[in-house]
Amino acid sequence: MKKLVSTAVALAATAALAPLANAAPSLSEAGDAKFPERSFVLTLPAGAEVRASQISVTENGGPVRGLDVEAADAARRSRLGVVLVLDTSNSMRGEPLNEAFAAAREFARRRNERQPLSLVTFNSQADVAMPLTTDAFVIQESLATPPETRVETHLYDASVTAIDVIRESELPGGFVVVLSDGADFGSEASAAAVAAAARDAHVRVYTVGLNSPKFDPTALTELAESAGGTYAEAGSPADLGAIYSRLSAELSNSYLVRYRSLAEPRANVAVTANVSGAGSASAAYTAPQLAVSNPGGSDGSTWSSPVVVGIAVAVIATLFALSLVALVRKRRKTARERVEEFVAARDAEPEAELSLTDRLASSTERSLAGSARWERFSESVDIAGIGASPASLLTNTLLAALGSGLLLAAATGQALIPILLVALAPFVLRGVIRARVRRQRRLFADQLADHLAVVGSTLRSGHSFVSALASGLEDAPQPTRREFERVIGDERLGAPLDEALEALARRMESRDIEQVALLALLQREAGADAAEMLDGVVESIRERQKLRRTVRTLTAQGRLSRTILSLLPIGTFGFLMVTNPDYVDPLLNTGVGRVLIGVGVLMIIAGSLVIKRIVEFEI
Repeated sequence: MKKLVSTAVALAATAALAPLANAAPSLSEAGDAKFPERSFVLTLPAGAEVRASQISVTENGGPVRGLDVEAADAARRSRLGVVLVLDTSNSMRGEPLNEAFAAAREFARRRNERQPLSLVTFNSQADVAMPLTTDAFVIQESLATPPETRVETHLYDASVTAIDVIRESELPGGFVVVLSDGADFGSEASAAAVAAAARDAHVRVYTVGLNSPKFDPTALTELAESAGGTYAEAGSPADLGAIYSRLSAELSNSYLVRYRSLAEPRANVAVTANVSGAGSASAAYTAPQLAVSNPGGSDGSTWSSPVVVGIAVAVIATLFALSLVALVRKRRKTARERVEEFVAARDAEPEAELSLTDRLASSTERSLAGSARWERFSESVDIAGIGASPASLLTNTLLAALGSGLLLAAATGQALIPILLVALAPFVLRGVIRARVRRQRRLFADQLADHLAVVGSTLRSGHSFVSALASGLEDAPQPTRREFERVIGDERLGAPLDEALEALARRMESRDIEQVALLALLQREAGADAAEMLDGVVESIRERQKLRRTVRTLTAQGRLSRTILSLLPIGTFGFLMVTNPDYVDPLLNTGVGRVLIGVGVLMIIAGSLVIKRIVEFEI
């Protein structure tokens, strides 16, 4: 007798699983590709194992181009939501409903833990009992206790509600699993409406029927066939657990099929995926009309809004007008220019023979001459030891930025790239020049003690202070030689030596040169022993250099930590963009993600500045 009972149970379970075991592959659009690129999710029956070479795809019977088939990994499946739709009408009261929720808990346990899950219950109305979530505690709490049952069975309304849950979550697609023990009673929606909504949201609907005295599988069967899923039937509530486990395994056995369509615009296309040894699956779509650069409107983004486009056009027009004014306007010549017409007339190159960039640089020089900021910029270029003139440097940088921006705009279609690059170019140039200025000043400070020691030796041999400074320049390295040549030149033009040294101290931001300037003033007014006093200055400089090197050694770890901590988030983000773009996709394509990126950038900058304040200080 026991053997007969066991055999009967096994046969019942086999009959319940037969629809799933013999299920054919199913194909649904993934919704993450723009025509003519096509992307589909091919779902195989549980347990079916195939290689990518066993899958072929045709469109209207013809081959496709660039077919790429890859198994949908956990990260990609996590972008497809799953909604469990459970019948809570009076006919499910008692053991059927308890078994249904037990099967749902088993389904949730077996699914990919990163895949969002939702629960919709229905009777006289459809209720979203649990929104899409990956929180294990929320899922466990929502599936722990069945709700109260009521009259009517709004099967189609609940299916539309489940599809809307996936659509409103902005996921590229998903699955809906509907469980009921009867036909639809009282729904406003129809089976055709459910199928249309499923196609629009790239959702497949799977149905499970629970056999009962009033059971009618017609609605569930039609719903699964029209929405791209499969239908399974349970002979008793105890069979639901096995069916849901099988469904969970089947939804995990999927492949991403991508290719480039050759269909003409507005053509009706039938897509067929043939799997060797497992059957075939089909889907259909209508090829869209190819858009041509949105001639009459905006795509809704901020960058293409009429206000931003108007501002961009105004900025470009203003820059163009200023360039024309700078090129054609006449201005009164300065006294230096009038003298140069006679003194350097033979060496001057006719303006007609100048290149366009040289003429632009000359116009820039004339337009900005006299500005305090321009004078500071010119002085920084001179201190940095850059061979080009400030006007030529600025002009070439802007032209390079504009050319690069136009090339990138042509490649990407973003018209604002040239404006952004031109706007950022002066700041980048300023940062580069400041870095070179800091390096030149650091070199000057390191070379100063040795150079002044040579000057002190020359003073002891009977030379004057000025001649001692001049005699040591031939063997002096740069930038010391260049800066002290400027001091000697100013002194020969009539400037007091102490004032020339003070100007050098300001240019190089050197407190040591201020002491040398004070020494020159004392030697000029009081006739002090310059050699002995200079030895004291050299000793003071060497002690300060020693202290500076000690401090830089002690703060090296902090400076390296600043560099690592500033670049680590950027490097990690770039690495994830290359290796796992789906992981960072919410940061780039959602409003909250963009805000978090902005906050992260601000925090990185603030942290870098704080660390800089701690490890860098004046000695």
